[in-house]
Amino acid sequence: MSKTTLNIPHPYEDGLAESWISTHRDNLNSGKNITYAIVKKDTDELIGSISLMLNKTHKKAELGYWIGAPYWSQGYCTEASQSIIEFGFRELDLNRIYALAMVENAGSWRVMEKVKMKYEGIRRQNVIKDGVSIDLKSYGILREDFYRQHNR
Repeated sequence: MSKTTLNIPHPYEDGLAESWISTHRDNLNSGKNITYAIVKKDTDELIGSISLMLNKTHKKAELGYWIGAPYWSQGYCTEASQSIIEFGFRELDLNRIYALAMVENAGSWRVMEKVKMKYEGIRRQNVIKDGVSIDLKSYGILREDFYRQHNR
């Protein structure tokens, strides 16, 4: 999984999860980032995380997520993404939500397509991962597109 993600270190050492979770409250209070756990409805089992990294000045946010490998291709990430996109437009008054994925990470950009984000192109050699330049696929959705899709 870390092979196709930018922000999950490998190896994932003891204490990293706790350290990351401890930043959530300050990030929320400062208006930088909203992060939610993704849990299975029937068991409350933690299976992933989803966030909006906010840019209030420009009324936009970057969508980010991860799902544990045993839960891939079961719709959890799509459902969580739909919910947080709706939250971003209805509750946070955002104008734009975008997301990026490594070209090789088809599972991630398929989620973006399923939630009706529009493909905006390739950001060529946009990041460095393990010393290699990586292309990222870019997707976005505008507030007006969201409301048009939901007839509201």
